[in-house]
Amino acid sequence: MVTKAVILAGGKGTRFLPYTKSYPKEMLAVVDKPALQLIVEEVVDAGIKDIFVVLSPDKQAVVRHFEKDEKLERMLVSQGKLAEAESVRRVSEMADFTYGWQQSVTGTGMAVMLAEEWADGQPFVVLNGDDVIYNDGQTVTAQLVKQFEKVSRSVIGVQPVEKSVIHKYASCKVVSGKDRLYLIDDIIEKPSDEQIYSLLAPLGRYIVTPDIFDAIRQSPKRNGEVYLTDALRIQAQSQGIYVYDFEGTRYDFGDKLGYLKGVTEYALRDENLGARYLDYLRQLLLRQ
Repeated sequence: MVTKAVILAGGKGTRFLPYTKSYPKEMLAVVDKPALQLIVEEVVDAGIKDIFVVLSPDKQAVVRHFEKDEKLERMLVSQGKLAEAESVRRVSEMADFTYGWQQSVTGTGMAVMLAEEWADGQPFVVLNGDDVIYNDGQTVTAQLVKQFEKVSRSVIGVQPVEKSVIHKYASCKVVSGKDRLYLIDDIIEKPSDEQIYSLLAPLGRYIVTPDIFDAIRQSPKRNGEVYLTDALRIQAQSQGIYVYDFEGTRYDFGDKLGYLKGVTEYALRDENLGARYLDYLRQLLLRQ
């Protein structure tokens, strides 16, 4: 049973400068919620409430967002803003948060290593803090948990991508599989054209077994960083692991266009805002 999740949110967000000079990219607004809250809600919807968030030291705003703020709650209640007060209270009570501080850019592998003691020998979900994935049914985390319960080995959330962009991700070597679940025995980060195994690319969601920490320790350091993908490669080559072609729409919130697409589509889904926003977009297009 998977009861823990690690969210990697220590990146600098240089593609969003100058905004990220003062504010974490994970706190980019998506209608009325920061992007990171959407990821936390995905985890909680899968029944997981023990969450370890990896942050850089300058991201105290993330901690403040998920802390209880009784003063703000009382003020909102006194003003008759009960729905707003409830939304603030819910944020602080949705999960139990632990924070790990990544002092310098040492890679996703070393970020996960910060959670070793907290993981306590249990499997856990790993989520990239700038990958928001929407599904109007079962969340991606819930989908992966279901698959992990079948195989009891690390499971990577993947989707097929265009060959022209696979070099930005990783490529998985499929051995066998069916019903969207595939056994792999190799995975290579940012492959050259000659190294492409398949177009199935990891997209920011993983469930890993506790031996991932030993694999991270064995992983090579590249450009001063240790990558989680290299540790997964060690697992894949030694025992085989699984990938699952999940259902959902992924938005890369580390990219400006990906962020704008996500904000637009979340706004269109909003029951109070969607119809008015769609009308505005139609009018805007007519003026072009």
